[in-house]
Amino acid sequence: MTHRDLTITEVLKDPLIRQIMRADHISVSGMANLLQDAARRQKRAKEFALPADLAPMANAASQTQITARADLR
Repeated sequence: MTHRDLTITEVLKDPLIRQIMRADHISVSGMANLLQDAARRQKRAKEFALPADLAPMANAASQTQITARADLR
């Protein structure tokens, strides 16, 4: 059996996901924007993949940035 990720269109049409979106008051356009942004970030990360010995430093830096952004709320 082969497993694959759902496309954004498939995610937005999935009845269970739609039910969760309704419960969380998430619009279809908001969810689409979120998924498209995540896809762009993932693609960019793969394009600029760091050598394995630099990855821990990059992860630490990104965690610091995430924390800093979260503190601004």
